[in-house]
Amino acid sequence: MKNNRPSHGLRHRGFTLIEVMVGVVIFSLVMSALFFSFRTAVKTYQVGLTHADGDQAARFVMDTVAGDMRSLYYKTANAYNISRRFREQQQAERERQALQSGVNISAGEDPNLPELGPKIDLGFKCTDNADTDDLTFVRMQSPKRTEDRKPWNLVRLRYYVMNGNLYRSQDDIKAPEVDEKGNEIPKPYPPQVDKIANNVKSFDLKFGYYFEGEWHEAPEWDSAVTKYRNEVPDTEQDKKNPMANVMPNQQNQQVPPDNVPAWASITLTFKDPKDDEKLKTFHQVVQLPQSQETYVPVQADSTQATTQRSWSGSRAAGGRNR
Repeated sequence: MKNNRPSHGLRHRGFTLIEVMVGVVIFSLVMSALFFSFRTAVKTYQVGLTHADGDQAARFVMDTVAGDMRSLYYKTANAYNISRRFREQQQAERERQALQSGVNISAGEDPNLPELGPKIDLGFKCTDNADTDDLTFVRMQSPKRTEDRKPWNLVRLRYYVMNGNLYRSQDDIKAPEVDEKGNEIPKPYPPQVDKIANNVKSFDLKFGYYFEGEWHEAPEWDSAVTKYRNEVPDTEQDKKNPMANVMPNQQNQQVPPDNVPAWASITLTFKDPKDDEKLKTFHQVVQLPQSQETYVPVQADSTQATTQRSWSGSRAAGGRNR
């Protein structure tokens, strides 16, 4: 009869110390590799998530600024505040006549003078503050947006940078009153201010215009000033200019202001919240409505590698120079 019982040596055999140590080392190596792979994947995900959030914030800011600019509402200064200017002229004339006749007459005693309405401001202005420009203009409010309705459905917007944050403020289009010393009187209701981006390194704008057969860029803009597009004649050429004998204020009135530029170049730079040395730049060009120019030229973008959606919103061809 065959004996099926295991032998004495096989029944008591186990792992030796060397085998256990080798197994522990192999297990540790495998777990370390898994741990470092998982850690690298998590860090990569976090970095990608941070970059995605930054890109999304930049797209939101660019879309907001560009959308507001495309809804620009502008009129020349002589197209509004007409009743106010008429009353001021009537009041100045009455005061002049009263001064000549020696009679003390106040403007409020004449019932024929028109009612003085609120003074409004529809100007477009950008102040060049190096890398943190200050932009303000008026836009038409969209009926689809759930926002507070301003008088005439017009809202004055302002974009500015403070402490590394980009802000967007909304106010009515009434011009602020000034006291006797020329100081601005605060409005009874402050503007609505919203922070639309943080970690902003720079908010820089350039404005394009057509002058003397060429396209130019300006670092700032004021629609009520004659500076770039329509220059006041030089004093050295006054002798050749038939307007030389005209008073300076009358001469400036006959030279139109710069009004609205043809396009605005927006450059927005963000810094990494964990590393200030890492910067990311976004660039976009927006054609502005109600401008004198109906065509925006295509120019070589030297920063194409670090820009996003360059020349969006501008027509590349098929227009006129003026």
